[in-house]
Amino acid sequence: MDERFLLMIPGPTFTEQSVLLSLARVTRSHVSREFEDVLRESLDALKKILNTDGEVIIMPGSGTSAMEFSIANFVNPGSKVLNLISGYFGEYFVQATRARGGVPVEVRCRPGLGFRGKGIRELVEREGAKVLTVQHVETSTGVANYIKEIGEELKNTETIYVVDAVASLGGMEINMREWGIDVVFTGSQKALAVPPGLAIIGLSKRAVELIEEEKRELFFFDGRRWLAMMRNVRNYFSTMPVNMIYALNESLKRILSEGLENRYLRHKVVAEAIRGGLEALGLNIVADKEFRSDTVTAVWLPENVKFQDLSNEMMRRNIVIAGGLGELAGKIFRIGHMGVANPNDAVSTIAALERSLSKLGYPVKLGSGVEASQQIFNKYNL
Repeated sequence: MDERFLLMIPGPTFTEQSVLLSLARVTRSHVSREFEDVLRESLDALKKILNTDGEVIIMPGSGTSAMEFSIANFVNPGSKVLNLISGYFGEYFVQATRARGGVPVEVRCRPGLGFRGKGIRELVEREGAKVLTVQHVETSTGVANYIKEIGEELKNTETIYVVDAVASLGGMEINMREWGIDVVFTGSQKALAVPPGLAIIGLSKRAVELIEEEKRELFFFDGRRWLAMMRNVRNYFSTMPVNMIYALNESLKRILSEGLENRYLRHKVVAEAIRGGLEALGLNIVADKEFRSDTVTAVWLPENVKFQDLSNEMMRRNIVIAGGLGELAGKIFRIGHMGVANPNDAVSTIAALERSLSKLGYPVKLGSGVEASQQIFNKYNL
């Protein structure tokens, strides 16, 4: 595969050159005022994207470490946690809950379905759940859960509402304040379009108060230590990844410069165009129409087409796609279309997919998928 390629997986995503060049800046002291200014600017930008009047924590790590932080700071041994599971990564919440000594209450749906708000409050009250967890976008299936509806059901309850936004923040709207979400977490490498390496956690005012009120037997994931350092870097606890914060800051500037409404619309249209192209090729999408996300699409593999063969053919054409996880391994392929993905990326991906499938013996009318995608972009004047 050439150095020039399209990374069309659900993360890491393509990183703009200006963001990469930020990594090459001279490293400042992690307790310097110069670094603190960049950190403060990044935290303020994230608050705008999250729509929170609480606080934001940035730490070295990944989406998985952000998830463990989000469980460790709100779950005590014996606490019941309602885990809404719509795919592979929903299981992570179950494991993190058990690791903390909590009691997971698992509610599952078949691949392709997700969760809406109806019945959630009744379920929480019946189970006596202290915490509710859900993925905004379940990366393994391309399902988007209705986190706004779920939040409306939880309003005026004491249940702590935790949302995994690893595959959505920066590509789909999230409003912590209005939707009643207490904790939202993500990693840097997906819709925020920064290289892997940062864990980001947004907290409501209530979540901040709960962290500060209750001392837990935690060390690295002790929320009180991280809040103190976010407020003043001279409250030293752990060395911050200075240059990664530079890169994040540059990407956040680009995101806000594009405008959040424009960015979310771009993600929506690119997703619609990719799905239109896929369906024109006779392919079946995993997520039901009601639950399709704007950042990742999972597709059932055609009969007699193996993922590794399809992946190899796509890589020959300098486009990287992803396979299935868990029970869907070998049954689906996934296309990520988040971060800086644009119409040209989408059309190139569908064109390469047409040729790859044709090479593997799947009946394709060359140009049919591309035409369908182009018609959708033309409809939106993109």
